[in-house]
Amino acid sequence: MEKAGVSILYKTNHMGAVGISEAIVTIPDVFRSFDRIRSYVLASKPDVAVLIGYDFFHLVLSRWLRARKVLTISYFPPQIWIWKGIAGIIARSYDWILTSFEKEELTYREAGGQTAFVGHYLRDRIETVDPTKREEARKTLGLGNGKCVVGLLPGSRRHELNRMMPVLLDVARRILSRDPHAEFLLPIADRCFEMGIKYQIKRAGLNRCIHLSNESRTAMPACDLVILCSGTVTLEAALMGLPMIILYQVSLSTWITVDLLEMTGLIASKTVGIPNLLAGRKIVPEFIQSEVVPTEIADEAWAILQDSGRQAQMKKDLHSVCSALGEKGGVERAARLILERVIQKHRCRGQ
Repeated sequence: MEKAGVSILYKTNHMGAVGISEAIVTIPDVFRSFDRIRSYVLASKPDVAVLIGYDFFHLVLSRWLRARKVLTISYFPPQIWIWKGIAGIIARSYDWILTSFEKEELTYREAGGQTAFVGHYLRDRIETVDPTKREEARKTLGLGNGKCVVGLLPGSRRHELNRMMPVLLDVARRILSRDPHAEFLLPIADRCFEMGIKYQIKRAGLNRCIHLSNESRTAMPACDLVILCSGTVTLEAALMGLPMIILYQVSLSTWITVDLLEMTGLIASKTVGIPNLLAGRKIVPEFIQSEVVPTEIADEAWAILQDSGRQAQMKKDLHSVCSALGEKGGVERAARLILERVIQKHRCRGQ
């Protein structure tokens, strides 16, 4: 956004967190950013606020903005597979909700919200990987074509890296015990993590077979299989048609909360992978919480790598899921609709 010309009032990349206890440390920054936004709004009186992601923060901010007659539009609203139980509260908190998934649009519309399905922006950025593209990606990264290549994606947040790096390195070691020629690609989400990641790889004695990359979308097309932390990257892998294994692990307090939410019916299940949530069934394997065991993950990875029929079925299922993400041009549709609303608001003022 900054490269596109947006003035950043408060950088929030370091505030990303998955879970409850994981988010507590960000509270001081949350208050500082809210205060900065409030001061800006009171001084500049904007016509519209486009609130992207960041579920509860934007829920509170939107209500504050609406009280000051600022048109609020939610783009990438709270995910319905987590927050369906409070869809009505969410729908009433925004003037308009633009969704990237068809199921979201239906849920928020039925909950009383003003909605529009615009499609997912990744449709414009990611294409299915075929054998030719895979070979080209491997040449670009200096990998030998024909070898088994596995992607390791431990997440983009510090607490995810702390949990997942040891697991993924152990998984890599176990795959190597079965195929000494296997190679691994590990994209680094943020350069600030690079030194720590390199140290862990060297300490594990895997620096010869694990290749680092600064861009996941460059590295992933070269892979036969990706083992990744749950998040948007699972949808990227789905659009590429890559067989995958999804990992998810949070603090005990967060997991107890998830248990309570499931028991009260606020969430339907403990499924975490976006491809599985969109499909309504497990089309790719998930290892959640106590199931995140290197031996079992490595066994599953090896089973997929050795079974071409299973790989083909997974790719077919992923293609079916991705066809429900709408046509290309989602960002342009969202921008056009937002501008139309702003123009309509000005016309109403003029009358």
